[in-house]
Amino acid sequence: MPSDPQLLHYTSADGATQLGIDLYHPDGPCKATVIYAHCGGFSHGSRKDKTARRLSEKLGPEGVAVASIDYRKKTGIEAFEPRKAKAIEAAQARTARVGMRINPNYCGPAFYAALEDFAAALTYLRENQNDLGLSAPFVALGASAGGIAALSLAWPPRDGWQDLPRPDAAMGVCAAMVQPWRLHREGPPAVWMHGCHDGVISPRNARLIAKKALEKSAPLSVHITPVRGHRQQVTAFLEEDDPDGRPWLDLLRGLIASVNQADKRSS
Repeated sequence: MPSDPQLLHYTSADGATQLGIDLYHPDGPCKATVIYAHCGGFSHGSRKDKTARRLSEKLGPEGVAVASIDYRKKTGIEAFEPRKAKAIEAAQARTARVGMRINPNYCGPAFYAALEDFAAALTYLRENQNDLGLSAPFVALGASAGGIAALSLAWPPRDGWQDLPRPDAAMGVCAAMVQPWRLHREGPPAVWMHGCHDGVISPRNARLIAKKALEKSAPLSVHITPVRGHRQQVTAFLEEDDPDGRPWLDLLRGLIASVNQADKRSS
């Protein structure tokens, strides 16, 4: 069992709010850091959901730290300056035009605020990694809304967000890449796990984006699972095996290993 997490605080991207991070330290030296963003449709939820602790129970013995973050929720368009507000509304409309079947709130201002805060948390953890005993690679992971933010941080929006720091890798569970036109070959390696029957975020989105990633040679691997339901994907990710008998959690393990191997080849 992991020990109680270390409580940290970082400042939201707008500079107005102190947000929490629950940091679960690994057993022994840190070999990687997973930054987890919770689900909740960008309107509710907390860093204290059970996913982060369970991740730490599974990955802590393997030297992986887990940082579970809070982020701003229910953010309205009025929180953004006019230029950015216009860009958000234009991108929101484009998401619908390209064929994504998704709640407009999942690609609107609340999404952008969560994306900014995820980037701020990533920056805070990277800048303080020595003091906190953390190590790269820093992997963005999220479930549902948190996964939307994680995948989008790998290919951040332009029009004011192009300078957001990118993670070393990213993974979304029961999530989506809500701006598929952002995909390109230069992004960090990413994985998306989604169910074949998801009533919250249509699996049609996963098929559309898998095709777009292939067309653009983007390093995004899409795994459409036989697991039915939305939140059931998170349970499967943490506790169950794929049809070949491999833990779904190996998708994350493999992502971390691929980054570490790439770093060794480049050093």
